[in-house]
Amino acid sequence: MWDYRNRCSGRSAALVRATVLGVVAAFPLTPCAASGQEPERTDVAGVVIDVDSQRGIGDVILRVLGTPVSAASDEQGRFLLRGVPSGTWTLRVDHLRYGTHRHQIAVEGGGSVSLQIRLDEEAIELAPLVVEAESSQTRAQLARGSSFWEVTRAEIDRAMGTSRHMGDLIRQTVPGIKLRQASNLSQSDICLEFRAAASLSIVNSRPCNHPQVYLDGVAVSNPQYLYGSVGLHNLERIEVIPPGEAGARYGTGSLYGVLLLETRRPGNERAVGERAAPVFVPTRRGPITFDWSQEPAGHKTGRTVLGALLGNAAGLGLGVALARQCISVDSQSEIQTSCGTGTNIGVGALAFALPAVGSALGARWGGDSDMSVGRMVPALLGASMMLFPGYAFTLTSTGDVEAVNRVGQTFLALGVPLAVTMADRLFRRLK
Repeated sequence: MWDYRNRCSGRSAALVRATVLGVVAAFPLTPCAASGQEPERTDVAGVVIDVDSQRGIGDVILRVLGTPVSAASDEQGRFLLRGVPSGTWTLRVDHLRYGTHRHQIAVEGGGSVSLQIRLDEEAIELAPLVVEAESSQTRAQLARGSSFWEVTRAEIDRAMGTSRHMGDLIRQTVPGIKLRQASNLSQSDICLEFRAAASLSIVNSRPCNHPQVYLDGVAVSNPQYLYGSVGLHNLERIEVIPPGEAGARYGTGSLYGVLLLETRRPGNERAVGERAAPVFVPTRRGPITFDWSQEPAGHKTGRTVLGALLGNAAGLGLGVALARQCISVDSQSEIQTSCGTGTNIGVGALAFALPAVGSALGARWGGDSDMSVGRMVPALLGASMMLFPGYAFTLTSTGDVEAVNRVGQTFLALGVPLAVTMADRLFRRLK
């Protein structure tokens, strides 16, 4: 948005006309009476502000096109264009964040002009970024500057049923290779050579111009017996370098080309035509105990113990009260029953179950957090581990009865809450 304020001298008037950049508010200028001769140039001052924040914009470049007049705004957005000639000019405003704008202004006479420019942010379109990736094999080939052919494991698998031996596979896959052997039934004494190798041969009577063969990096002295002896199922990759390129890497010993044979890693071999055995990948199970890295708050041990104590006390009190209706212990520490068999079993089960359930629920309530909660089954099992010996020692009538009974009472009163708290700490689940 542009705003103009005109301050005129006593002898001249200046008029600046502007169109809209973004949102525009123009204020009419009040002409002043002219006296004397009008100057030919006018100073144009002003400020550049942001439409939204109403703050000045610094580092804005302003140019009056067609003239050498230019200026840059300071940190408060103020600028001064000195000596703008009279006439109609194009004012260009540039800023990386606010873009480029052009505006027509008309300057008449002398004096000074106050100008307010309001700019709004605009999106900056960037050129697309294209990323090209090269495989390690392509990089290696470019680095050594040589051409070669590669027989991959996939091509070897496809040739399993069509090729008799490795030499036959290379002949079918790599152009410019020819194969000769004494007998079609024999897989020994095989001649494998490039078609151009004969013209490079120094000794014309040489029976076969074998390329230099490297098996897993080790040079092979008699390759004619290797082609038929190495099974295709043992090969992982074959690289074939023609005679013209092999010398640069392997010297004069590779006059007739180079074959690089790479065998499979142990455990990957299988016989020709044999179907690969199915591989059973065991399913990875989660950790047996709870992973506390998933719970930023940590375990609320104090609250868990308190909840388990309260729940256990309530369960023991209610369970013992029900059990006393049918089961009692006489002065000789012998258990007496006064109800029917079914009722006796029922109240006995309640005396066992109520403290276990009460302590488990109390620990679950006390240890509850925003991320995790305790499991009931481990808590019940932990309580049962203390209830069995607790009741057994409490009701015993042998040995030092009083000491054994106190151990049993300790198991019931403290052992159950502690065991449940431990179970709540170890075995939890995320909500």
